[in-house]
Amino acid sequence: MTRHDNTLKSVNKVFKMVEHLKSNGGKTVTELSQELDMPKSTVQVYLNTLAKNKFVVKDGAKYQIGLQFLQYGMYALWNEPVFPNVKSKVEELADTTGELAACFVEELGEAVYVYGTEGNRAVRTDLTMGDRSGLHCTASGKAIFAHLPQERIEEIISQRPLEQKTPQTITDPDELREELKQIREQGHAYSREESVEGMRSVAAPILLDGEVVCSISLAGPANRFVGERFTADIPDIVKGAANEIELKLTYSESGL
Repeated sequence: MTRHDNTLKSVNKVFKMVEHLKSNGGKTVTELSQELDMPKSTVQVYLNTLAKNKFVVKDGAKYQIGLQFLQYGMYALWNEPVFPNVKSKVEELADTTGELAACFVEELGEAVYVYGTEGNRAVRTDLTMGDRSGLHCTASGKAIFAHLPQERIEEIISQRPLEQKTPQTITDPDELREELKQIREQGHAYSREESVEGMRSVAAPILLDGEVVCSISLAGPANRFVGERFTADIPDIVKGAANEIELKLTYSESGL
């Protein structure tokens, strides 16, 4: 067993292979060997082990991600204490507005997409559950970011580059700090085409005992998210939904 930085090199290689299959679809042993620069014998051993445990499945000569991962993903999702209450409210937001409604949590300094649903006018995106992004470039991420402890905010800013996703992305730390302050004051966050050009969003944090546990958001095309609808109507809808979730969580914790 080879250790590097207190990790197992062999396990890292397995996860690298899994990530490659997820990003690129089915691959043969030869393709994986060439694309990952690993010996074919090593690739075959890893695939045999993953297949035995149903984490990959063989379709002809190609290997693909197996549904066994779904069981673990759903466990992680439903293990989030807020999820049952958030899920129904996110669905209600999508139904009543016709837009894309979503829920994000923070993990390891990133915004993680845990649930979303589309209304009848929603613009389809390529987001899938488990996708990650920087906290600085989405309304959902910034709503969470603004309500983290100040030490944690500074830690993330210092350790993670503020990647520029579009020309509108905030990449200056001081500008970001000022925006996070404004989000705390107004209770909601905006993304003005900062993650995907042509898409805007509004998000509000879900707070429990003063700590942020997740955020919920509405997103849509920039031509619909304009004027008072963008600056007043949608923020009021999202904050109202967030407040209802917070009340449910508070009463469920107190047993009332």
